[in-house]
Amino acid sequence: MSKVNDQIRGRGHEADGIEEYDNPMPDWWIGLFFVTIAWGAYYLVDWHVLDSKSQEGMYEAEVAQAKVQWPELDKKAAFDQSPETLALGGEVFTSTCASCHQADLRGGIGPNLVDDVWIHGGDFDSITKTITEGVAAKGMPAWGPMLGPKKVAAVASFVLSKHEGGGGEAVADAGGGAHGEPGGEAVGAAATPMTGEEVFVKNCVACHQADMTGGVGPNLVDAEWIHGGELAQIQATITNGVPAKGMITWKGVLTDEQIAAVAQYIYDKSHPK
Repeated sequence: MSKVNDQIRGRGHEADGIEEYDNPMPDWWIGLFFVTIAWGAYYLVDWHVLDSKSQEGMYEAEVAQAKVQWPELDKKAAFDQSPETLALGGEVFTSTCASCHQADLRGGIGPNLVDDVWIHGGDFDSITKTITEGVAAKGMPAWGPMLGPKKVAAVASFVLSKHEGGGGEAVADAGGGAHGEPGGEAVGAAATPMTGEEVFVKNCVACHQADMTGGVGPNLVDAEWIHGGELAQIQATITNGVPAKGMITWKGVLTDEQIAAVAQYIYDKSHPK
């Protein structure tokens, strides 16, 4: 039966001078349409049923190849007290961890690392896991992607070496509080008033860097302020924290005067006159 083109289907389909015509699709287009249907069915079976070329299969093949090519990546990090490892761990701790846990590991913003209280576990594997994954609810970022396995293992070994050599009751009440809790009086209610710069250096440098250009935390001297760059907004952000981004609530850790001082310091640095 031959196709008839350009025939008016009915006067009822005419509106505003526009008439509806019967123009069937060309045979080559109909044929191509059925070919795509057949190809889709083949693709579904081949990739998602037979699993011969699935993304999961390719991923597993690449992982297997990587384990053969770089076997050292699959080795589990071990507690190591060699001078080289402890030196590396000490350097990482000083540059990354000391601002929260203090140079003597007795805690301040972060918990005391040389007492006998470990909420997340005090063995090497537990400490490594805590450093790698962080504790977002307490404001500790996940350091694993930033440090890498070697440095994480080194700093965990360093922490354990200090704990075994100088921990216990002698420093259990050194002001760090229970693990995962703010340091309270050790930081927040110091007898001598601290300037905004001193508060920033002691508490904020680890995440925002000494020049405020950011690292773990955002840049504080550019023109972008997610939570507002006015003085009152900066002070509110410091006070309430940003738990979703790993920034702790500083109210209760710092005094109101210290929060106001560091907010003013940040504002002055980010809004040069």
